[in-house]
Amino acid sequence: MITLYHFGPFQGLSDPSPFCLKVDCYLRACGLEFKTEAGVKFVGESPKHKLPYIVDDGKAIGDSNFIIDYLKDKHGDSLDAGLSPEQKAVSRAFIKMMDENLYWCIVQSRWLGELWPDIKQEFFGNMPQPLKTLVPAMARRSVKKTLFLQGLGRHSEQELLEIAQKDIQALSDYLGNKQYFLSDKPTTLDVTAFAFLAEMIVPQMNCKLNDVARSFDNLVKFTSRLQKEYYSM
Repeated sequence: MITLYHFGPFQGLSDPSPFCLKVDCYLRACGLEFKTEAGVKFVGESPKHKLPYIVDDGKAIGDSNFIIDYLKDKHGDSLDAGLSPEQKAVSRAFIKMMDENLYWCIVQSRWLGELWPDIKQEFFGNMPQPLKTLVPAMARRSVKKTLFLQGLGRHSEQELLEIAQKDIQALSDYLGNKQYFLSDKPTTLDVTAFAFLAEMIVPQMNCKLNDVARSFDNLVKFTSRLQKEYYSM
């Protein structure tokens, strides 16, 4: 059986990471049987030293996109098999936009922006002192350095909000009145979009970025629909 290693539940979602949530939702959408192991301790055991990763038949695969490629190769491409080359190109472009651009805007809002007090309490609130003070400060410095080296951390908070708004607007415009982005059933683009949008729409945490995502009615309805389809008990 496939084992998915991830961080764990967060604010009504299966994980605070859109990459972990993407793989979790992909497995559910494909109807693949899997179990989960949660905890930050698994980061050090990951082949990429980050989460998520899966273990399948003794083989460990890291990185959400490599995981999905592996699952497609082994179990068949049940979500995207009917897409045209043009549709697959659109899917890849949108997925990379979210992976490489929108993700860092979410990170900034949580770790360096308005949501930091909530995130600090959520992730570190149960730690004993002095770890409760030292660990979040160290983690936050590390995130700030990573954001700066990545490039988006060199922008102001307002500039990052404008970048994110354009990405979210593009998703909304392309989805339009359709139920799904590319087909009459979910594709990899849909589960990826769900993972990123849900991280902004579902948690009961308020900030300008989350407000932007929640302002697009079609994206809110899309997120709610996939949440019910794959995560309602």
